[in-house]
Amino acid sequence: MRALDRTINALLALILLALVGVAFTAVVFRYVLGSALSWSFEASLILLTYLTFLGAFAALRQGAHLQVLVLVAALPLPLRGAAFVATHLIVLGICVVMTVWGTEQTLRFAGDTTTMLNLPRGPIYAIVPLSGLAMGIETFVRLFQGLQRLARGESPDPALEEPQPGQEL
Repeated sequence: MRALDRTINALLALILLALVGVAFTAVVFRYVLGSALSWSFEASLILLTYLTFLGAFAALRQGAHLQVLVLVAALPLPLRGAAFVATHLIVLGICVVMTVWGTEQTLRFAGDTTTMLNLPRGPIYAIVPLSGLAMGIETFVRLFQGLQRLARGESPDPALEEPQPGQEL
């Protein structure tokens, strides 16, 4: 695992730990002490947003997004290549939408603050375009690498290759 992956995973672990801590504290205050925390929902929502978008990038880098490889792997190489390119172009389109729309929302709400925590909304919304940009770059690199493999007559995605005897599945 590369240093970037380790850093992202550590950050995700810290965000998850903070999210669990906020939720646990909110439950204790509400049901044990009988006094709800006014800021806990907002803090949880912010942490969950960062966990979602940063986690999506980490999952893309690690190839952990849901895939149905059985059908694509059974296709002849030219159709497998077409499916690979189409899939990556769709993902790139989604990344462009995330980056453009997320930038617009970040700029639109940059001067606002959250209701309970009084935090600036700009950095909260910024995770959307940053995640879209990062995922777009990663997808573009994988598309380029896959096209290079196709040009050599290989499968565009190593996950689609037949396992060799003795190789792990």
